[in-house]
Amino acid sequence: MVSNTVKLLGVSGSLRNLRHGKGSDILVEEINQIHTREHLIEYLSSQAQICLSSFIEAGRKDNKSFDKILKNLKRLPGVNGLSNSEVLLVAGLWAAKQNNVEIEHVSLSDIFGNEKNAKEKIYSFLNKIKEANGILVSGPVYFGDRGSLTHDFLQLLRVNSKLVKDKVFAGITVGAKRNGGQETTLIYQMLDFINIGMLAVGNDAESTAQYGGTGHAGDVGDIAKDYYGINTAIGTGNRISNVLKMINSTKDTALKKKPKIGIIVLQDKNNKVLNYVKKTIINSYLSKVADFRLLYLVNESIKSCIACDICPTEVDDDRIYRCIIKSKKDVFSSIHEEMIDFDAILIGGFSPENYESLKSVYQKFMERTRYLRRSDYLLSNYLVVPLIFKDVNSRENLETRIITSMIRHHTIIYSPIIFNELDNRLINFEKAIGDLEQFVEMAKKIAVGRIKYNATALEYEHYNPVGYTLSSAKDKDFTTIQKRKTAMNKRRVRFKQMLTRRVIYNG
Repeated sequence: MVSNTVKLLGVSGSLRNLRHGKGSDILVEEINQIHTREHLIEYLSSQAQICLSSFIEAGRKDNKSFDKILKNLKRLPGVNGLSNSEVLLVAGLWAAKQNNVEIEHVSLSDIFGNEKNAKEKIYSFLNKIKEANGILVSGPVYFGDRGSLTHDFLQLLRVNSKLVKDKVFAGITVGAKRNGGQETTLIYQMLDFINIGMLAVGNDAESTAQYGGTGHAGDVGDIAKDYYGINTAIGTGNRISNVLKMINSTKDTALKKKPKIGIIVLQDKNNKVLNYVKKTIINSYLSKVADFRLLYLVNESIKSCIACDICPTEVDDDRIYRCIIKSKKDVFSSIHEEMIDFDAILIGGFSPENYESLKSVYQKFMERTRYLRRSDYLLSNYLVVPLIFKDVNSRENLETRIITSMIRHHTIIYSPIIFNELDNRLINFEKAIGDLEQFVEMAKKIAVGRIKYNATALEYEHYNPVGYTLSSAKDKDFTTIQKRKTAMNKRRVRFKQMLTRRVIYNG
């Protein structure tokens, strides 16, 4: 039975959308009638073919100009066919529906650029946004960025940001080339959506656990042939719906004690961040609401990742450090257990204008987390936020790099917390502290959800070594499969114990 309390709004951002008006409701009804992946693929293929036929009949067969073709298409009732962007959106919505999440569809071409009943349509759209727990956006790539309809949507949300505060966002894009800007589009719009207060996720572990759905279609209807892209879109629908359910499961529950929040500092200059963190966070009133654990790694030895073909070295219990680098001088073996015991992570450092005297282990650290990702996502569903102390004249984009790396750990991304510094003084202290307070409150909720999910709903969150031939072969080995199942069972047991020990039911 579809839950009435968890709703995902699918937003289609292409000017070529064929579904609009009543066609959106019909589309949801059609998705609800699809029960297998095979049926889904057949449906998507037939709808893509209808789209191509519609273009042909609208004027392509007569060599009409594209603007006239599009004008003729807009005269259609909007109840048949799917554009390339719509195909992938449907794949994502279908996955969410399979996870018992209620789905809804809106075509942005029906909202923006349409003078008829414009105010009424926007008002109705805002109500749909208000009622939704999450938003899944699909649209085309334009010069490595979003299309104008998605941009208009974002502008609307920027002046109505309260409607989406703490809700979950995920994205899907379609480009004319395989490397046609899909990932940059996903990254740019993810940054903008989290900066208006949303949480962000990518696609799931069964696909590639990266930035979202990435489709490749050079012509009308071609997307139905892109099974890789369809799989990433399904993975995106899976990911956002699972996170929505996880968050929803936290109702009437809470942590018995303060959340354990790791502060991982990887870059600093003259101990600026070390001193700021101790003064403004650890030794402040915030210590009453969270148990902050500082990992100041700036002066520690971290060896570079050597990109082993088989990573980690073996399949075992989560608490066992399994990177091939075992040097006693290397810090990872000593921090491994503490990192996987956090409830949330603040990660970052100092971004300077002048790089003289700057110490940074950032890139080495991030590379080395490869073994955590490939250990079946040890950081899965952690709430992660970049924590940056930034010279106001700095042009470094450390927060963006953190987001694009950490989301690949199957995490949930929160808007960066940035303390701006001018003349050795923090000039936005109250704003940044306010952001930090809100992050702590969200960390409490996500921590409970993560514990409950891993204790009761975790199935087989398996790292899928797409593109790694030797790793793929090793993964299919019977002994490896059995070890993975044993390790996953141990993970469930650990979180079941944690559920009893750390979570209280208020009902």
